[in-house]
Amino acid sequence: MIIIDEVGFAPLDDTAAQLLFRLVAAAYELRSLAIASHWPLDQWGRFLPEHTTVVITEGESHRMRDARTRGGAPTTKR
Repeated sequence: MIIIDEVGFAPLDDTAAQLLFRLVAAAYELRSLAIASHWPLDQWGRFLPEHTTVVITEGESHRMRDARTRGGAPTTKR
């Protein structure tokens, strides 16, 4: 598991944002990834570079639904 804590403690410049993206992309579907910040998700644009757009979606993810169908994920919602 990869844990990234205190995201948003300081603004990320373009290089730092690029490195964060590369880390997330490299971990995608290979490792568990947890990102913690004291900022609500809808305000992450405050510390990411100005060209970043944060999009918040609602509803069940397709991956979670597919995992439940295969019997690999818990059925409790949070």
